[in-house]
Amino acid sequence: MFKSTKEFDSAMKDILVQIRDGIAVNSLSSSIDEGDFNAALAECVDRRYLSGLSYQRTMDGKPHFSLTDVRVTYSGLTFIESH
Repeated sequence: MFKSTKEFDSAMKDILVQIRDGIAVNSLSSSIDEGDFNAALAECVDRRYLSGLSYQRTMDGKPHFSLTDVRVTYSGLTFIESH
């Protein structure tokens, strides 16, 4: 569980940079636990920092992602540059 917005933003930036640099979503590496990673990835989708990626939450509350040609949007690039 993230302890601050700074940690959350850092995780989102790491995800966006890896996708921008051509790493497939299925191959993303992260030093955070799976729950935090999924929360950060879902937040990137909600803020429209990524295109080609969507998710649905199942009964257990976990997001399950669907992807096709995932790309970082202009808003995502702006977020990267500001953090």
